[in-house]
Amino acid sequence: MVGNKDRLAMPRRPLLITTRQAAWLGSVFLAASLCVAAPHPATSIPDPSALQEIGKAVLDEKSAAQRHLLDEFAEHYKGQIPGILAHLTLGYSALEGKKYVEASKHFAAAGKSPSLLQDYGVYYQAVSEAALGNHAAAISLLEGFASRYPSSLLSSRAVLQLGTSLLALRRSAAAIALLQSPKLSLPEPDSTYLLAQAYQNSNQLTEAVATYRTVYYSYPASSHAKDAEKILDQLRARMGGGYPASTAEMWSIRADQLYDSGRWSDALSAYRTLAGLAGGSLLEHARVRASACQFHLGATWPALNALAALKVTEPDAAAERLYTMAAAYRRLGRRESMEQQIELLAERYPKTAWREKSLILGGNYYLLEEEYERAGGYYRKSFEEFPHGEAAAAGHWKVAWQAYRERRRADAKRLLEEHIQSFPASSQVSAALYWLGRLEEPELPAAAVRYYHRITEVFPNYYYGLLARKRLAGLPPAPANFSGTIPIDHIQRRIAGANPDAKPALNEGLYRERVRLLESAWLLDWAIGELQLVVARDASALWAGSEMARLEKERGRFHVALRYAKRYVPSYFARETSDLPFDTWELLFPRPYWDALKKQATAAKVDPYLVAGLIRQESEFDPRARSRSNARGLMQLLPSTARMMARRVPDPKARNYQLAALYVPDINMVYGTYYLKKVLDQFDGTPEYALAGYNAGENRVVQWLRQGPFEEPAEFVESIPFTETREYVQAVLRNAAVYRELYPDGK
Repeated sequence: MVGNKDRLAMPRRPLLITTRQAAWLGSVFLAASLCVAAPHPATSIPDPSALQEIGKAVLDEKSAAQRHLLDEFAEHYKGQIPGILAHLTLGYSALEGKKYVEASKHFAAAGKSPSLLQDYGVYYQAVSEAALGNHAAAISLLEGFASRYPSSLLSSRAVLQLGTSLLALRRSAAAIALLQSPKLSLPEPDSTYLLAQAYQNSNQLTEAVATYRTVYYSYPASSHAKDAEKILDQLRARMGGGYPASTAEMWSIRADQLYDSGRWSDALSAYRTLAGLAGGSLLEHARVRASACQFHLGATWPALNALAALKVTEPDAAAERLYTMAAAYRRLGRRESMEQQIELLAERYPKTAWREKSLILGGNYYLLEEEYERAGGYYRKSFEEFPHGEAAAAGHWKVAWQAYRERRRADAKRLLEEHIQSFPASSQVSAALYWLGRLEEPELPAAAVRYYHRITEVFPNYYYGLLARKRLAGLPPAPANFSGTIPIDHIQRRIAGANPDAKPALNEGLYRERVRLLESAWLLDWAIGELQLVVARDASALWAGSEMARLEKERGRFHVALRYAKRYVPSYFARETSDLPFDTWELLFPRPYWDALKKQATAAKVDPYLVAGLIRQESEFDPRARSRSNARGLMQLLPSTARMMARRVPDPKARNYQLAALYVPDINMVYGTYYLKKVLDQFDGTPEYALAGYNAGENRVVQWLRQGPFEEPAEFVESIPFTETREYVQAVLRNAAVYRELYPDGK
C-alpha cells in the first residue's frame, strides 16, 4: 500500500531516461509535488496517497460512491500525475463495464498531458472509440503510436487495433501495408489472422487462403484456428476449382503441433488426413503417429494391431513404431512381447532416441514389478549406451541406489561417487552425498560429517539438506586434521541468476517507475503487463518476476504470486534463508489461510507446518484448484475421500457433505487435516509413509513397505518406485521445514 504523501508525486529513484524525457518529467513531477503540498478546501479532496485505496474500491468493489470521489479527485489534480492516474483508473473501470463513451472521455483526459503513462491514455481512448464504431478517431490516435512510444508494451496491440480499424473502414490496402511492415514485430498468430482478413476484404483470395492456412496449420491450438477453418471452408465454396489444394506438408505441421501439445483426438484426425495425402516417409510417419494417438487415447489393442500390420522403412518412424508397440505390450502386461520389441530396437536402430526411451520403459516396468535385477539391467544399458542422453543420470542413479539397498557396500560407494563425478548436474547429487555419508557413518563418522556439512552448504533447503542437519546434530565435529579422501570439493552451490557484468537490455528505471505509478492507482493488470514485457524482452531481469509475485500477493492471488516467485526467484532452495529478503521468502512460502489452518490442524492433531507444506505442494494455495484426477481445493481431495471424512469429522459445518464445499478453504481443510491424521495413524505417525499414502494411496504404501526393512524413513522414500510420489514426499517435508524456520513462533 502507498504510505507517504509524495509517493505519487516524486520518483523514489533516478530514472534512466532521455534528456527530452527528463525535461518534461521534471516539470510534471514538480507540478505534482506542489499540488500535494497545497492546502485543500473544506470539502477536502483526499491526499494523493489515498489514490490506491480509492482505486481498489472502484475496480475491485465497484463502489459508486468511490467512483464519484475519484471523479472529483481527477478534476482537482487535473493535468498532474495524481489526476492522470485517476482518469486512467476511471477509464479502465468504464471500459470493463462497456461504458465506452465514459471510458473514452477519461482516457482522453489522461492522454492529453505528457506523462510516463500517456501511451495508456492514447491507446485505450482508441480502443474505446473503436468499440463505439468511431474507427476514424481510433486511426487518428494510433497512427505513429510505435514511434511516439517506443518503450510501450502497447505498441504491438496498437498496431493490431490500427489494422482492425483500417479494415472496418475498408482500407484494406493500408492494413496490408501496415501488417507487412518489416520494421514491426507483431504477435503471432493475431497479426497473421488480421492480415488474412485484409487480403480477403481486398479480394486477394489466393493470398487470403495462404494466410488463413498459416493460422490453421501452424497454430492449431490458437483461438483463431477454428475461425480460420470456417473461413477457409467458405472460400473453398466461393473459389470452386480455383481453390488451391492443401499439401501434405501443411497437414504434417498441424498434426505434429497437435501431437506435441497432447491433443490426441485432434492429432489422430490430422494424421489420418495426412495419410490420405502423403507418400513415402511422410506417409509412414502419419500411420505410425495415428496409431500412437490411439495408444495415448487408451485404445491399446487397436493401436497395437495397426502397428503390427504396418511395414515401415524410414528409420525414425520404424523405431517409433517398435517403441510404441513395446509400450502397448507393457500396458497389457505381456513382458516377453515388450522385451522382443526392445531387442529389435537394439538390433535395428541402436543409436536412436527411441532405443534410449525403450530402455527406461523396460527398467520402469520391472521396477514396478519388483524384479530389481532385471530393472537394473535395463537402467545400466541406458547410461552405458547413451552416456550423454537425457535419461543417463536417472538410469545411473537407479543402479547406484539398488546397490545401496542390497547392502553391497563397495559397489554402492563406487557408484555413488561415480554419480557425483559423472553427473554433477543430476538432481540426485544431494542424495548421493547423503547416502555416502550414511555408508561412512558406522566406521568413519568424520567422513560422514564432511558429507553432511557439504550438503548443508550446497543444498541447504533441499530434502537431503534437512536430513543432513539432523544427522549432524547427533555426531561430533570432524577432527581438524581429518585427511580422508572425499570427492566433494568440486561441488558448489547452484544458484542461477543474471550475470552481474551484463548490461541491462531494457531501461530498467523507466519500467520500474511505470509499474510504481500503475500500482499506486491499483491498475495492477497493467502493472503486471509491464513486468511481463520486461521479462519477455530481457530474461536476465529477474527483478520483474519478483515484482509480479509481489503485486499478485497484494491483490490476494497467492497461488499466482507463488507461481511467479517459483519461476523468477532463482535456485531458492539452494539459498540460506538469510540470502534473500524475508519479503521474498513470504512470496515463496505464503500463509494466506494460516489462522484457519492452525485451527483445523490443532483439531485434527496434526502439525500445522506439515499441513502448510502439503497445501503448498498440492494446490499452491489455490482454493479453486482441480487436478486431472478430479482432486479439488486446497488439500486436493477426491470427492469420495471428502464424502468419507464428512461422516467422521466433529465440525458440524462439515458434516453435511456438498461437492461445492471442497472449494471452501475452511471446509476443505477440515476434511484434509482429518484425512491426513487418519493416514498418519495408519502408519504409526511416520510422516514419510503417511505422505506417500496421501499421494498414491495407502494400499500402495503397505505394498512398498513389504520391500523393507528400511534403516530409516528416508530409505523408504528414496525407494518409492513412482517418481511423482517420491518427489512429492520429499517436497512436502522440505516445505514444512522451511515454514518452520521462517515462522518459528507459529504466528
